[in-house]
Amino acid sequence: MLRDFFNKFENFIRKHQLVSENDRIIVGVSGGVDSTVLLDLLMELKDRRNLEIAIAHINHRLRGKESDGDEEFVKKLAATYGIECFVHSVDTKAYMVEHKASLQAGAREIRYKYFETVKILKNFGKIATAHNANDNAETVLFNLLRGSGANGLGGIPVKRGDIIRPLLFAERKEIEHYARLKSLQIREDSSNTKDYYTRNFIRHTMLPQIQERINPGAVNTLNRAAEIFQELSSFINNEVKILYSNVAKNFDGEKLVLDIFKLRNSLLFIQENIVITALKDFVHGEVDYAKVHAIMDLLNSETGSSIEIGNEVVVYRDRHNLVFIRHPKEPTEFIAEIIPGKKYEFEEFYFSSEYVERSDVHFSLSPVVEFVDAEIAGEALTLRSWHPGDWFTPLGMEGRKKISDFLVDSKIPVYQKNDVFVLSNKDGIIWVCGLRVDDRFKITDNTRRILKLEFGYK
Repeated sequence: MLRDFFNKFENFIRKHQLVSENDRIIVGVSGGVDSTVLLDLLMELKDRRNLEIAIAHINHRLRGKESDGDEEFVKKLAATYGIECFVHSVDTKAYMVEHKASLQAGAREIRYKYFETVKILKNFGKIATAHNANDNAETVLFNLLRGSGANGLGGIPVKRGDIIRPLLFAERKEIEHYARLKSLQIREDSSNTKDYYTRNFIRHTMLPQIQERINPGAVNTLNRAAEIFQELSSFINNEVKILYSNVAKNFDGEKLVLDIFKLRNSLLFIQENIVITALKDFVHGEVDYAKVHAIMDLLNSETGSSIEIGNEVVVYRDRHNLVFIRHPKEPTEFIAEIIPGKKYEFEEFYFSSEYVERSDVHFSLSPVVEFVDAEIAGEALTLRSWHPGDWFTPLGMEGRKKISDFLVDSKIPVYQKNDVFVLSNKDGIIWVCGLRVDDRFKITDNTRRILKLEFGYK
C-alpha cells in the first residue's frame, strides 16, 4: 500500500511536471493529516531529486492554546526531518476587519502572502500545498451551488504559477490510510468539525450523502468534471482574450466601456466571460456569477438601468454601451449666486460672463460658449445643479421639455448627468450649461444688451 501510494504520487508529479531536479520547495504545513503526509512524501522524494525542502506555518491565533500547540508541533516536525521551519503568527480576526474579508478568505490571503514572502526572501522556487481530491470535489460543488462559471467549475488547479498541489490525485481516505501505516503524528483542527462553515457542511453532510445515495465514486467524478471544465476554461479564456480588446472601447482605470453590439456578436457563454473579464479589471477577489447574470440582463434593459457590484463598482446601460464605473461620484447639490460680468473658478469647473457688443457675437459649434439677451436674463443669476423637475424651452423648439428628457435625447451618458449644471433666474432656466440655451433668452433683432456666457471643466 505504501509503495503503491508513493508511486501514484510520483506519477502524478511526473505527469504534471510539478517537481524538477534540484528544486527548492516551501511546503505549507498546518500539522493536519494532509499537509503532514505531503511533507513526508516530499521528504521521501528529496534524495532522489536532490530537493531542498522547508516548512512554512501560519499561526492564525484563532483557537488560543490549540493554535499555539499546532505551531510547536510543526516546529518539532521540522526538527525531526532536519529541515528549516518558518513561522508567522498573525491576528487573523484583525486582518478580517481591516481588509473586510470573511474568516476563510482572510486566512487564505494571509497564508499565500506569507508563503510567497518566504519563497522570495529565502530564494525558494516553489510552494507546495496539500489540497487533495476531496478538497477539489468540495470546491466544484461549492462553486456550482453558488452559481460559478466554467472557471469556478474547474476546481483547484494542479499548478498555478509557482504554487503546486501534488496531492490532488489522492482522496482523503487514502491519505489518512497512508498516515496510519506510517504512524505519522498529526494535529486535528477542531474547527474542521463545525458545520457552520459552508465547506465543512459540504464535506461532512452533502458529499457523503451524494456518495451514499447517488454515486459512491462522486469524488472521482467531480474531479474528472473539474479537468473537463479546466480544458473548457482554457479554450474560453483564449477566445475571450482575442475578443475582449475589440469589445472594450475605453478603459482608463476608473471607467470601462463595452460595445454592446460587438459583445452580442459572440456566443452567450463567451459574452458572459467577456463580462467576467471586465469585472475582474474592477473587482478584486472572486466574481459572483449571479452578478454576471444581472449585468447580462442590462443588455436587454432600457438606457439608464444599472446594477451595483458591491461598494466598489456600478455598471450602467448607456444606449449601445455597458459602462463600468469605479467609485462613481455621489450627486451633490451645488448652488452659487452669479453676478454678470465676473469670472468664477470652482473646484472642477469655471463660469464666466461678460457684456459684449453685437459685433463681438460669433456663434460656433463650441458647447462651452453661448450668447443671451442680457436684459431678459437680468442681474440676479444662479448657477446650480439641475433637478429632476426642471424644464426649459430648448433653442429652436416650441413648448417645454424636461431636462431629464433633454439629456436622454442629447445622449448624455447616465454617469455624466450629475455633472450637468444650469444657469437660471427668477423666471426659469436660461442655459443648460455647455448644452443648450433656453429659447426665451435668445438674441433677437430687438436685443439691446448681450451677455456672453462661458462654462467649462478644468
